[in-house]
Amino acid sequence: MGFYYGGGKEPPPGSWRETFSIIWIVFRTLALPLAIIFGSVAALFLLIWLFTIHPLAGGGLILAGLAALAAFAWWEWRHPPQADDRYR
Repeated sequence: MGFYYGGGKEPPPGSWRETFSIIWIVFRTLALPLAIIFGSVAALFLLIWLFTIHPLAGGGLILAGLAALAAFAWWEWRHPPQADDRYR
């Protein structure tokens, strides 16, 4: 992709390099949102599956998630971000 900065010869329109560059840019842009969506759906299916096995299994997963959230909140409360003078 050096041809965009004058470092190389421009490929013909529709070349494989241009096509793969566009695909890679779109993939990098959509990778995180798609991972969040698919991960949420998988977690929901896991929760439903655990509730079909036994109600305590599903409840345990919910309690584990709440415990992890509480531990993260406790950690953030005990370690607040330091104030920086350049933002005052």
